[in-house]
Amino acid sequence: MTITTSIRHKSSPESEEMITSFVTSHSQGALTSTAKDGTLQSSVVNVFETGDSQFSFMTKKDTRKSANIHNNPIVSFITYDPVSRTEVEIEGVAMLVVDPGEVREVLKKIRSDSDLGRPHISPYVNEFDDYVLYTIYPRNIYMTTFWELEKTIEVFREFIEFDMKMSS
Repeated sequence: MTITTSIRHKSSPESEEMITSFVTSHSQGALTSTAKDGTLQSSVVNVFETGDSQFSFMTKKDTRKSANIHNNPIVSFITYDPVSRTEVEIEGVAMLVVDPGEVREVLKKIRSDSDLGRPHISPYVNEFDDYVLYTIYPRNIYMTTFWELEKTIEVFREFIEFDMKMSS
């Protein structure tokens, strides 16, 4: 299956750059998936930007997370910075990356980012045989900052909405 996304609407011309920059510097967060029985399951993952507002993550093959995504690929990822009181939520579809060339390119990026001090997987992982790579194709991305002003909370929100096409 192939997924293509295109930006339908964004709150400002700077939205995409602001969101990508925030997620790149706050790459650890919670990924929520849905089990067969409908229960939600959240796991901490590290994501990394792979282009066009798409983000990828690795996980072990034999986890509940992988099984959930295999049965229902709709996921949500959220990351938060307590200092700036900013969060980014990515809602979309997670697809298994099966092209060996694409996996190699992403692994190069992971290693490069790890060398720059931005680890996306455990530094103890040397072999990737037990891992799978997923890319999140977003439907919506929201960036929200909460400001406290004189006993009230103001909310500043950036967003990007996407059109998504799936083909086999």
